[in-house]
Amino acid sequence: MSTIRLRLPQSGFEKNAHPSRTFVLKSEFRGEVNFVSSDERYMQAVENGIALIANDQAKKIVLSRIVSFPHRGLTAEGVFNLLNEKFPDAAVFAFTDEQDAQWVGATPELLFRKRGDSYTTISLAGTRKSGATEDWGAKEIQEQNLVTEFIQHELEILGAERILCGEVQTRNAGSIEHLCNEITFDFSGDWKNVMKALHPTPAVCGMPRNEAKEIIQQIEQHDREYYTGLIGIEQGENVDLYVILRCLKIEESKLQVFVGAGITKDSVPELEARETRWKAQSLTDVIF
Repeated sequence: MSTIRLRLPQSGFEKNAHPSRTFVLKSEFRGEVNFVSSDERYMQAVENGIALIANDQAKKIVLSRIVSFPHRGLTAEGVFNLLNEKFPDAAVFAFTDEQDAQWVGATPELLFRKRGDSYTTISLAGTRKSGATEDWGAKEIQEQNLVTEFIQHELEILGAERILCGEVQTRNAGSIEHLCNEITFDFSGDWKNVMKALHPTPAVCGMPRNEAKEIIQQIEQHDREYYTGLIGIEQGENVDLYVILRCLKIEESKLQVFVGAGITKDSVPELEARETRWKAQSLTDVIF
């Protein structure tokens, strides 16, 4: 792994107070590397997922895909700078993996921010085009509620204290927006236990978590690699940890964007495929 570049929307880290460590963790979901799915193949996967949910095998699953684009001479440095300018409220990152492929992205999803024993996390789910004037749909509201309930439940099991959930708001992420609310809590144990309790969240996996994992491994053919993995920085008692979303992989001949959508019993395959295209375009519109 090469040097990791990570620009946080807000850090609060003290300069030169303690040595800092930046790290990247791979996704748990394995499959065929570089497998690119068409809209039709993705919609079939969504149909399969809906059928399993209707059969009470899960409440929600998150199915991802890879969308491929021509390389067009892009550099990781150039893409990093563009994303850094376009997404000031996201964590923007760049690194080179063990196969010398370059990864760049701008993720809005904070897993948690730790300052001493005080933590902040977010419940982020539901997607639509930015600037929509109509109310959020029932499917998106249910999807976001599932994430919030999961986080609160896992924190209670972990033994976190003073768990407080803020109001649901709409959070902008470039050309798309999400439902989001902030959750704060206190925990005096090892922060890695918080990481294990919360990740993977329903926003990148589903619910119940173990059942959703099994369905994803059954349906998804590609390897998520670093997509839905973690990137973070640790300095003394402070940790910022983000889920790797809105990311792209740059290789010699192609550019691959990793995206996904939450699937529930009310999902419509065509709309879920459209949502993944929107998410891919939120990156490609910036860099092209």
